[in-house]
Amino acid sequence: MMITDSGLRPTPPPSGVAVLEVKSEPESIKAARDFVADWFTENAYDDDLIYIARTVVTELATNAHRHGSGEDDPITTRVFNTDAGPVIEVLDASPELPSPKPLTLDALTGRGLAMVDLMVPAWGFARIPEGGKAVWALLHAHA
Repeated sequence: MMITDSGLRPTPPPSGVAVLEVKSEPESIKAARDFVADWFTENAYDDDLIYIARTVVTELATNAHRHGSGEDDPITTRVFNTDAGPVIEVLDASPELPSPKPLTLDALTGRGLAMVDLMVPAWGFARIPEGGKAVWALLHAHA
């Protein structure tokens, strides 16, 4: 379920937020994927959820690199636990919000957010006060 009300964006706890900041470049997508996989492994989540987390952050980081950041702009990946489950959040410099496309079987691009929507119970996006936006996904908690 997509949520675009910034008031419903999951709030990170005061501590316990893992953060990775990298430059916007293709290699950053793998760095975000490995960072998230390590966090989920360290927090004893099962292999199925780790697979979902890796897939979700790959889509969010790819969008941040392709559509949300200029060359050398930072892309920040944050991961944290909430009472509802773990959250992955990717922040980029662009205030332009995503425009999800419907999932079609013949599309070669533009399917990432539709896939995320099928994999998680809730996800969304919001502009952030510092400038830019955050795109987040709440995952099921199977620890």
